[in-house]
This record gives sequence, structure tokens and C-alpha cells, in this order.
Amino acid sequence: MIDDTTKSYAIIEAYLRQRFPALNNLKPETELLAGGAVDSLGMLDLMMFLGERFGIALEDGDFTPENLATPERLAAFVDQRGTS
Repeated sequence: MIDDTTKSYAIIEAYLRQRFPALNNLKPETELLAGGAVDSLGMLDLMMFLGERFGIALEDGDFTPENLATPERLAAFVDQRGTS
């Protein structure tokens, strides 16, 4: 059985690959901001997508490296917010 984090990751990965072609070698641990593939406006688009797709309300405190640095962290953040 596929767990929620795996489902979330698959959705996030598909979005990132479609929206940011520079992420052609995307891995769970790929650095999104540090690697330069996603700029600040792209990150805002990503956060809006996450809010709409997963039905989570985003707050200013959510925009942290711990939550946004990699696709893997994004999926964990989505799952944590979805269950809290």
C-alpha cells in the first residue's frame, strides 16, 4: 500500500517537472532554491499550488527552508499540515 507521503511526493514531483523544466534530474533530495531551479516567484507559485491541491491553509511561518528545501520536505510538510 502506498502511504500518504508517497502520494503527496508523486503529485509534487509531477508539478515540479511540468512547471520547472530545469528540474529534469529531480530527486527527493534535490535542493530547489539553492540549486537555482526555482526562484522566489516560482516558490510562491508552488506554495499556491500546494494550498489549492492539498487544501491546506498556508501561513507566513510555513515559508521556511525546513519545509521548502526539497521535494521530500515539501511532501512531509503537506502531510504534516494535512493531519494537524
